[in-house]
Amino acid sequence: MVPFQPYRPHSSSLLFFTFLPLYLLKKMPPVISFIARPNHGKTTLLEKLLAEFSRRGLRIGVIKHHVHDFEFDKVGKDTWRHKQAGAHTVILSSPSGIGMTRDVDSDTPIPELVARYFHDMDLVCTEGYKWEGYPKVEVFRQAIGGESLAGRNETWAAFVSDADISTDLPCFGLDDVAPLADFLIASYVKQRKISSSLQCADREIALSVSEAKYLEDVVLTTLAALRPHEELRNITLTIRDDDC
Repeated sequence: MVPFQPYRPHSSSLLFFTFLPLYLLKKMPPVISFIARPNHGKTTLLEKLLAEFSRRGLRIGVIKHHVHDFEFDKVGKDTWRHKQAGAHTVILSSPSGIGMTRDVDSDTPIPELVARYFHDMDLVCTEGYKWEGYPKVEVFRQAIGGESLAGRNETWAAFVSDADISTDLPCFGLDDVAPLADFLIASYVKQRKISSSLQCADREIALSVSEAKYLEDVVLTTLAALRPHEELRNITLTIRDDDC
């Protein structure tokens, strides 16, 4: 085994550089949409559910759907000034997190968002997207008034409510967070198995956890941009220096 070194193309004795294999993935993480009429508590429920998932060691991503223009940054901050000056994309990077604002021409499809930004999650929860074809948990509070959402179809997976809902679907009370988590994990969350190895000029190169994670992120993010809808199970990347 030799220590990992970044690859730098040059005309030396290095002729062959390959990843074998980078990924053994079952599929992208499942997506579950939480839907409700306004003020019926889907954000409150999701907040409690996220804490429960986190307590169980799951990595959860969240996509909040918004149908209007929005200002994500703080007025006057350096990143806000960069964006106002004409930057198409601005990233704020720190040791504890990354934030990004980016111009788009249309609503980005969920599969593309998941492939680009959530491939290492166990589950992705969305707020909204009630007419997309993902499993849905509807939150309905009779105390607020009105009725549950119309147009119920086969994508409805469960209800969370303070009322008796006329349905054959599983129903949970507003505070039944742990039972709801049990149901969603059993129904949708699958174990993800990822392994990576690296060979260079027929030598296996030892990778630390962070180095393997970095290479995996780079390759999968690149492939997500090129083939956002494809399921990735086994990827081999070969780079040759034919000028040597």
